[in-house]
Amino acid sequence: MTTNNDIYNNLKPYLKIKELQIPLEQVTDIYFPDFLSNALDNYVAYYNKELLQQIDYEIAFNTDDNSIVFSKIVNLSNSIKETIDLFYNGNIFEATDNFNKSLDSIFFNEIQTLSTIKEDTNFYRARKNENKHFTKSDLFHIRFEQRHTVSTNRYSVPGFPALYLGDSTYVCWEEFDRYRLRDLWYSRIVNVRELKVIKIQRTEDFINETDLIVQVYQLPHLLRYLILFPLTIACSIKVKYTNGNFKPEYIIPQLLLQYISKNKTIDGLMFPSTKVDYSKLFDVLAYNYVFPVKSISKKGYCKFLIDTFHVSEPTSLELEEIIYNPSIPNLMISKSPDKKHIELINMVRSQYVTTSFGRIEQSLRRRKVEKI
Repeated sequence: MTTNNDIYNNLKPYLKIKELQIPLEQVTDIYFPDFLSNALDNYVAYYNKELLQQIDYEIAFNTDDNSIVFSKIVNLSNSIKETIDLFYNGNIFEATDNFNKSLDSIFFNEIQTLSTIKEDTNFYRARKNENKHFTKSDLFHIRFEQRHTVSTNRYSVPGFPALYLGDSTYVCWEEFDRYRLRDLWYSRIVNVRELKVIKIQRTEDFINETDLIVQVYQLPHLLRYLILFPLTIACSIKVKYTNGNFKPEYIIPQLLLQYISKNKTIDGLMFPSTKVDYSKLFDVLAYNYVFPVKSISKKGYCKFLIDTFHVSEPTSLELEEIIYNPSIPNLMISKSPDKKHIELINMVRSQYVTTSFGRIEQSLRRRKVEKI
């Protein structure tokens, strides 16, 4: 008899293909809705050809639908395409409603679509220097009375504050387009309770993560990933015209952020950076997180997020070099072995912990985090 663990191990090789790699890049002048539609159709066709028989017909789901996973994938894929078409035709309300209904439909009992982030996980947040000494509250989300400064971005709706975090100080730096490192301030931010998030993951990272969890959960973990993959595709397309006022690559990510902000059971979203060259990273994760405000006020910060995250006093590379004399660097470097490496210069691989990013993170981990 084939066990769920057997099915999981048999399926893994089918995920290690070029067609499932993200982020996607538009290398031709194809119309964006057509580009996205082609990418979604390719995934649906691949699942139908290679995975349908092994999953939908092999696993005993408690449902009359003998292709339950495939149906979810097709419905989500079609809904994303319809959403884009509605948006392009100026029907913003209808696009939003269509997208929200499609997400509601993929949450069903047999497969838990949300992922859990454990309490006391380390996140990092950066801010550009403004010639003043920042406090920990300066590194939280934009205050409500300053919402006019919230601009559009992949997961940023103009005027709507959210807390944006990174796995590492390195990915924060990349998100600032490699801004002068000495002119960035960093804080460590820690969640004081478990978080429920939608995860958008690169296939390689997903497999590595899933191999480490308890075997009984591996197959459900994989099914969740496959069901959500149309959303992963739609949210992981590199911007083609970086100076454009309208970026169609942001349509689905921004609608997803709005959906999360209104859903009490979802805290936020984890997603891979589209600005990172992953071939230069070795055991270094490069994920971002967005946690939208859940309670609105005229001034100050979201009470829900204040109660969820504690923040360290910020620091900068320049400040750390003043505190810790660079001529004695070992004061700041951990002696423990670390598999994490990064290639910031071609063919020159550095141990992550010895880079400026590793040093800042070690310093921040020594600092207390508190409620703002």
